[in-house]
Amino acid sequence: MTPLAPYQTYLAAEQNFQEQRIEGASPLELTCILYEGAIQAVEQAQLFLKRGDILARGRSIARAQSIVLELMESLDRKKGGDFADRLGLLYDYLLSKLNEAHSQQSLEALQQVQKLLGDLFAAWSQIAERPDGMPRLSEESSVDLAV
Repeated sequence: MTPLAPYQTYLAAEQNFQEQRIEGASPLELTCILYEGAIQAVEQAQLFLKRGDILARGRSIARAQSIVLELMESLDRKKGGDFADRLGLLYDYLLSKLNEAHSQQSLEALQQVQKLLGDLFAAWSQIAERPDGMPRLSEESSVDLAV
């Protein structure tokens, strides 16, 4: 048994869990899973930036960008109307901050993206947890989508 065997076993189990989670997820849950992945990628990019690992930082930022693009492409602008349009603008902003983070090696830009993704994730999680899938309109659970 190699020293990496327990770690490889853990990774395989984690991948299996994630695959099962995705297969059984509702559209709202899939949205939350995408946000989780984007947040994780941004967190990793920050770590790699601090370590000076340029290649790994670039891969993590590219992963975050891909997820944000997927979220953007999933917007139903006909049904979502103004909300979808504003969310699309926010996704554009996130992509520009990720580009800035990559090109300027900006920890601040990554932190800003992480904060915004965290706020969006919290809002979508609240919606996904409701039995009717509808958001509660209260000040404490709102996300300002004005960009």
